[in-house]
Amino acid sequence: MTRSRTCGIMGVKGAQVIRVRIEDEVIERLIGYLEVARDAQFAVGDEILEQVRLHGTKAEVINYLAGQLQVSPSTLYDYCRISERWTPYWREVYQHLDWTIYRNADPEDTDDRKLLDRAVDEQWTSTKFKEEKFTYYNDLNSVFDKLTRILLRVRKNVDDDKKRRIDHAIGVVRLALLDDT
Repeated sequence: MTRSRTCGIMGVKGAQVIRVRIEDEVIERLIGYLEVARDAQFAVGDEILEQVRLHGTKAEVINYLAGQLQVSPSTLYDYCRISERWTPYWREVYQHLDWTIYRNADPEDTDDRKLLDRAVDEQWTSTKFKEEKFTYYNDLNSVFDKLTRILLRVRKNVDDDKKRRIDHAIGVVRLALLDDT
């Protein structure tokens, strides 16, 4: 007998609720693929570190490899940085995490290790990890400040009509925040 998991509501068609059922074998296969992808990202980072040790500076090696592999240098820097930070010891201690958690956590940091322990114990998604680590995302004023900075950067490169619309949007949100206090 094939078992399946119900994934909750995926959409509504008319008055009919659409539920998805996917067999456990498919879920297990997908989990395996994701684990292989994560392990490959570490392997790429480890290989880059070895090539840096053998051939020169990190910038030289990464820029050369980026051209050869048709991959953005920033992606390779990311793999390299994460492999440096997440030594084989820490990878063994904190196995099977989402790549985004590895990217956002420093296992040498005591506060991050506390969060990592909770993430493992409570089976957090990467989104939950980031919400807990970067608590300013939960603070509406902080989010608005970040959004304002982005809008002001965009504002420099648009026509006057769009500048007025951006100014109006910033003003409306500021008023809403004032009403909330």
